[in-house]
Amino acid sequence: MRAYILIHTIFAAAALFFLRLPVAHAGDFPDSLKAAVEAAWQRSPQARTLEAKRDEILAGHEAARSWIAGSPSIGVSERSDRWNNRAGSREREISLSAPVWMPGQVSARRMQADAEAAELEARIASLRLTLAGEVRERIWAVAAAKESLAEATLRQNTIEATAGDVMRRVKAGDLARTDGMLAQQEALAAKAGVVDTQLKLREALLRFTTLTGITDIPPMEPEPLAAVAVESHPRLYASKAAVRNAQALLDVASKTRSEPPTVGVALRREREAFGGETASSVTLGIEIPIGTVARSRPLETAARTRLATASAEASQSEAMLQADIALAREQMSASEQALDVSASRVALAREHAQLIEKAFRMGERGLADMLRAQSLLHEAEAAERQQRVALGLARARLNQAFGVSP
Repeated sequence: MRAYILIHTIFAAAALFFLRLPVAHAGDFPDSLKAAVEAAWQRSPQARTLEAKRDEILAGHEAARSWIAGSPSIGVSERSDRWNNRAGSREREISLSAPVWMPGQVSARRMQADAEAAELEARIASLRLTLAGEVRERIWAVAAAKESLAEATLRQNTIEATAGDVMRRVKAGDLARTDGMLAQQEALAAKAGVVDTQLKLREALLRFTTLTGITDIPPMEPEPLAAVAVESHPRLYASKAAVRNAQALLDVASKTRSEPPTVGVALRREREAFGGETASSVTLGIEIPIGTVARSRPLETAARTRLATASAEASQSEAMLQADIALAREQMSASEQALDVSASRVALAREHAQLIEKAFRMGERGLADMLRAQSLLHEAEAAERQQRVALGLARARLNQAFGVSP
């Protein structure tokens, strides 16, 4: 029992030392955490989709920088009088035409292509932060399960050692047989507790492995805490980029109220009769469609709807972000206070267990009292272990709210 108490005292002091780390820079994250986030990113279908979309955006850039609005067309025609008076009259023409964008339309399309590319990169950064949050949650869930298993295993060893001592005293006639049965029941209960915590650890590890492909986590330490939120928070940047893209789409719709004009050039060769001279001429032409409100209004209305939606989502995202930061700060403060309370509780429970054990050895207290004291100490130490994990998770959640990604 004394060795059990001494081991827990040393472990608790070391854990408290590591949890009271000073505020550090966001770039000082452990390589293991960075590797886990990168592994989750490589396994994410959403990440693969967004990265593949970069080729689509590149194609859109190339199209936006082109002055041609559609596919060019080539025409060939011939006129002859061979089917009527046969005077030898002949006319041949080859033409080339293509729809072209107006200068204002080209600039609007280029700005929209740039805005779409910026929104895509912002969405990638936001998704990476979201995946980092999932990794943080699951990695600390595994850490909590490991702490539970370690405490349950230590309790099992302690109870089994106590039960062995009790059985020896029962055989020697110092204790009643009922005391031996009680000690054995406690040992079996402790063993069942270990089996239960092993199952919970297996479940937490499977969830973590499914997300990252990594089969186990390294020894966890609290993250270095960022002082303030990053200047360009991925969530805010993504929402603002969506607003800019929607505004660019509205500009394109407002400047494309009609079909683009068609510019063409034609080469004509003609002859009046047999033996006559052949004349050549070049024709330049342009066709300008006339836009109507009926054609452009649905496009502009859809663009305005998208802009209104993006603006509302951006405002809501900013409000939610501030609420998440405030809540994360409160959770970390509460976790620190709860850890202090847990440490005081452990100290009292340890002293109480020592006194009860001493009284049991002297025959002043029964086995039930000692087992009860050990159980209270186990509960206090298990709560302290979980509270240390909770504080580590609270620090990770505050970094997540700040927009800091490993």
